[in-house]
Amino acid sequence: MNKNFSYYLSKFLKDYLIVERNMSKHTIRSYKKAFQILIDFLVNIKGFQLKDITFEKVTRDIILEFLNYLEDDKKNNIRTRNQRLASIKSFYQYCAIDEIENIDNIRKILSIKAKKEVKKVMTYLTEEELNKVFNNIDTTTIKGRRNLTLLVLLYDTAARASEMINLKLEDIHLEEKYIILTGKGNKQRIVSMMDQTQQLLIKYIKENNITTGYLFNKKGRKMNNDFIKDIIKSSIKIEKIISPHTFRHTRAVHLLDKGVNIVYIQELLGHASINTTMEYAKVIEKEKFEAIKKANPQIDDQLSDWNDNADLLSQLLSL
Repeated sequence: MNKNFSYYLSKFLKDYLIVERNMSKHTIRSYKKAFQILIDFLVNIKGFQLKDITFEKVTRDIILEFLNYLEDDKKNNIRTRNQRLASIKSFYQYCAIDEIENIDNIRKILSIKAKKEVKKVMTYLTEEELNKVFNNIDTTTIKGRRNLTLLVLLYDTAARASEMINLKLEDIHLEEKYIILTGKGNKQRIVSMMDQTQQLLIKYIKENNITTGYLFNKKGRKMNNDFIKDIIKSSIKIEKIISPHTFRHTRAVHLLDKGVNIVYIQELLGHASINTTMEYAKVIEKEKFEAIKKANPQIDDQLSDWNDNADLLSQLLSL
């Protein structure tokens, strides 16, 4: 890799993202992964030598070819493709100020649009389904009691999986009944908890003799995302595909259904924009519409076919 490209990439990953942007370790890992895959593509697929990876030779067409490679060969979904593109564009934006001689090529890469993503249907649990999930967990074992505590906390606080596995004992304020969650971009928010959640946590902490460190851990070390997925897989006994995020969706939908102000729900979820939270409101409206539709009598078959009634159409047009 020539000095310019490698120099800027090193400064971008080590100084800009960490010092200037104060991005989380998770986000920085995502950026590094994007460039690892890009460099691997350039070297092993396109046949570049490391010294050939320059601002001049990595063109817009090559980046587009890389994005297609992610989808077609690596079988990445559109969301992952767009995330890789966002990482690349962020780097080129960072370089644009100093790399004046390559500004034309940089602008062309910055002009690449994210691919439109088909939104997945939001999965959530009804109150009946949620109770069934909690009631089906075997709480006669220490592992089962841990699983119940984690899933109840996941639902009650509407936390992301990453926020839950990074939760430490110091973040739990049992007497005041709230916890501090650290979300995207290291942003912290205070989330209250129900009495039931408080009691489960008190018992869990005491039973597992947790005095410091990660709340859910294995010999003091924090768990990874698969930890929560495995708990859900072993606990869920209903016919729905459920992920850790399902509990977050479920909490938001339940609160909206009970008339809680959407601004409060935005704060609970830690959304930067109210528009993101509004997606949950659309789910509620759709459910209400479907319920009203089912309650109405089916009268379609009793209506005449207006397309075949030429006389009636003529009368209407002459009015």
